[in-house]
Amino acid sequence: MAEKQHNKALMRTILLIALVQMIHAATMPGINIIATEVFPQYSLQTIQTAMSLPGVLSVFSGFAAAMLVRYGICSKRFMVLAGLLLIVLTGVTVIILNTRFWQLCIVNVLLGLGMGAFIPSAQSITFDNFDQETRQFITGVQFSFINGGGIILSLLAGFLIAELVWYGGYMVTLLVTPVLIVSFINIPKDEKMKSAVKGGIIKTKLPTAVYYYAFLSFLFMIFFNVLGVNLSTHLAAGNIGDSATAGIASAILMAGGVIFGFSFTKLSPVIRDYIFPLAFLVLFVAFTLLNLFSESLFVTFVSMFMSGSTLSLFVPRCVFNVSNLTDPTNSATATMLIASVAPGSGTFLSPIIMTNITYAIGGHSTRFRFQFSAFVCLVIAVILFAYHHSKEKAVVKT
Repeated sequence: MAEKQHNKALMRTILLIALVQMIHAATMPGINIIATEVFPQYSLQTIQTAMSLPGVLSVFSGFAAAMLVRYGICSKRFMVLAGLLLIVLTGVTVIILNTRFWQLCIVNVLLGLGMGAFIPSAQSITFDNFDQETRQFITGVQFSFINGGGIILSLLAGFLIAELVWYGGYMVTLLVTPVLIVSFINIPKDEKMKSAVKGGIIKTKLPTAVYYYAFLSFLFMIFFNVLGVNLSTHLAAGNIGDSATAGIASAILMAGGVIFGFSFTKLSPVIRDYIFPLAFLVLFVAFTLLNLFSESLFVTFVSMFMSGSTLSLFVPRCVFNVSNLTDPTNSATATMLIASVAPGSGTFLSPIIMTNITYAIGGHSTRFRFQFSAFVCLVIAVILFAYHHSKEKAVVKT
């Protein structure tokens, strides 16, 4: 009975942590005002890159956290608590430092270090403490909570940016404080890894398939993040909204994630790995709509909802597949790849790759950027469908 109550408390804590996992989304509604009013001397690409720093920093932080855990230097519990603390310190820091571009970079660095520490470590704790059926349930519901939290954070950030200060999105990180407290109380101490390392127990190597799913996650985030870094600029170009509107649009994006996250447990066994090409196909349709109806706020909202649905199908499927390939000796490394390195790298490289390529070909137009991304997504969808279809046929034959 005590163990069941412990598992329930841990599950609730994992879901509470998921509510703040999209904390970076709170900063996205402010991109246009930061680029045009706060630091107009810097190009849009430079501002987008600076605000994508959490993506690349979470990669290095996640790698460091995984190595510290793997070699028994720190526990997974410690890394979760340290990461959440860094997120809280981001909010404290931005209140003090908010007048220079380098200060904007500093708070993004803190945010990235915190995300890289707590996100994969919390996911690894989930892998280690629940069976396969429970993991599939938690994975789907977890992404609903991630997106649900993202809705709250984006709406609040959009309001604070529009009505209070440009760095209102970063001040939202202070809401992580109660999550830190609950995590300190409910996450168990994980001393077994230290004992395993000292006792000479051989750590299992990661299966090749883990790297494949990490690559898929990386590729997906490159295109999914085209929405976040271009949304406020796209709304302003179409004269259909400001930072507050961008916050609402971001919330609708995540609403799609909430609804389909709760459906993941039922959809995943039916659609299987065809989820991957389906997600890219949906992005193709959504991006095309953003181009064709750039002056329609309603169509923009519909496109955001469609895009959000892909996040809670694609990424959970990658995470669930990886969870079935790991054990406690390598789960920290696996979650570092699937929950930090892959999505973090994709998020960071998204504006560097997509903004620069589309700027060179089509100029500043966000409409062109979305349509170009749409066509690439369509090509990827076709390739992934062909690959997974041939893979399933091969399994049936054997």
